[in-house]
Amino acid sequence: MVAGIACVVMLGTGVALVPTGVANPVLPPPSFGHAIDIGLVSGTVIVTLPSRRSFTLGPQDRHIPIGSLIDTTHGRVDLRAAPTPKSGHASTSAVRVEDAQFYGGAFRVRQPRALPATQIQLAGGQSASCRASAQDRPAARLPHRVLRLLNASGSGRFQTVGRYAAATVRGTIWLTEDFCDGTMVRVTRGVVSVLDRVTRATAVVTAGHSFFARAP
Repeated sequence: MVAGIACVVMLGTGVALVPTGVANPVLPPPSFGHAIDIGLVSGTVIVTLPSRRSFTLGPQDRHIPIGSLIDTTHGRVDLRAAPTPKSGHASTSAVRVEDAQFYGGAFRVRQPRALPATQIQLAGGQSASCRASAQDRPAARLPHRVLRLLNASGSGRFQTVGRYAAATVRGTIWLTEDFCDGTMVRVTRGVVSVLDRVTRATAVVTAGHSFFARAP
């Protein structure tokens, strides 16, 4: 479709002119360790590239480099990544991609070769607010205050990484939430394998349950 041309939509017995959008260009496919494809689902999404250039994601899908910071605090984004070599696909040029939506927080995208999943690292949050209060000493308990969070829904191998826990999925709906005193992983649908980054223990969390990895 061409920008600026209106299409005619019949509304009952009336006619309304609806401006058409700009059609999405054909993007290069995601490339493992190099680039992903993203598209705006709703709201406002701000992308900061590794070069530190920032832009607000518009109606057109974008092909962006791995390592970019994506802020979905006020929006929702669809992310498509190439399968990792360890995920059982012989070639990253395969048509199939890992596809998930993320919303409610900021994150960076990584694809380390040692991990059979696309890594989504939670970003942002004011860690300075996590200091223990004077009356808590000598116990020095950290406050149970939310620092940052990220909601996710999709299919494919993804790992969301918080301060004290990492959740690996193969298609589900889950929440990763960093508190001052730990990281919570809450599962709405499917099954999630959660690594406690403090104790190095792994827990399997099913729908309707959660796991809290406590800060040391």
